[in-house]
Amino acid sequence: MKKILLMFSMLMIFMSCSIALADEQQIAMLQPSAASWYHNNVIFTKGQMTEIGENSVRVEGDGGYRDIVLNISATTHIVNAEDGKPVPFSSLQKGGEVVAYYGPGVSKSMPPQGNAFALVVGTPAKGGAGIYMKVGSVQKVDDDRIKVLSSNGDRLITVTNEVFPNLNAIREGSDLLVWYDIMTMSIPGQAGATKAVLLPATIKVHLGAGVIVANGKELVLGQDDRIITKGKIVLLPLRIIVENLGYNIVWQAEQKQIELKDGGDTVAVFKIGSNSYQKGQEVIGLAGAPELVNGKTLVPVEFFTDVLNMKVSVSNSPI
Repeated sequence: MKKILLMFSMLMIFMSCSIALADEQQIAMLQPSAASWYHNNVIFTKGQMTEIGENSVRVEGDGGYRDIVLNISATTHIVNAEDGKPVPFSSLQKGGEVVAYYGPGVSKSMPPQGNAFALVVGTPAKGGAGIYMKVGSVQKVDDDRIKVLSSNGDRLITVTNEVFPNLNAIREGSDLLVWYDIMTMSIPGQAGATKAVLLPATIKVHLGAGVIVANGKELVLGQDDRIITKGKIVLLPLRIIVENLGYNIVWQAEQKQIELKDGGDTVAVFKIGSNSYQKGQEVIGLAGAPELVNGKTLVPVEFFTDVLNMKVSVSNSPI
């Protein structure tokens, strides 16, 4: 009997080791590249907003920094902790509860200053608050499930199509708000999402340096991927931006028309020289029309904000 128990114990240990090894191999496959691993690091401070400036928020609490001033830009996500819906910056109040997420580029001043990725505002009446994460990598488990590894490598979240129907829209570099009940004590911690909200894609444009950053990734622009300013209208190269965000372009030469697709779905249709953009059944008129320059399609910034509902900041300050 003792021999049987000993053999059974050894078998259980072997199976446990095998499962752990399989989990480690699966996580290793999900690790993002070294460059994105550092670039997308996310730090947080959970506490209260003690000061609200014209374009900044001071947060005091617990986390990476106990006291920090965060710059708020057009690409900062400000959302409700309960449902992930957008919150206007103008509605923020001193003393309000917040979890502020920001990057590692923080000044050495007192208090330190940084740039906010997201502010998750308020405390839900029931259940936990949504947690912001930048997606480091995605693994498709099957047609109904994906595993999402945070860019920090500290969270591995399983998202099902019951929680988020359009799983293909979640890609490396995406910004997510996720809710879950229990997380394992493993490294990374693992959990199943009870709710998930995909936050808008972000585009940062530095006019002077000619730099475009899409979802935290600096794009390698070709010779004809130009940024052109015409008065108040800024035109950006379409293809390199949207393809890096997972969209596809269908060029219809005879009509000089472009169909922008997300997977199999058409999200926008427009013509060179026309300032009317079709989004589903809606026609949106913008101040700027698409232009064809040296074989490259340029579109106004408002195409990304008003038609694709992305968050765009354009400046001459460092990104």
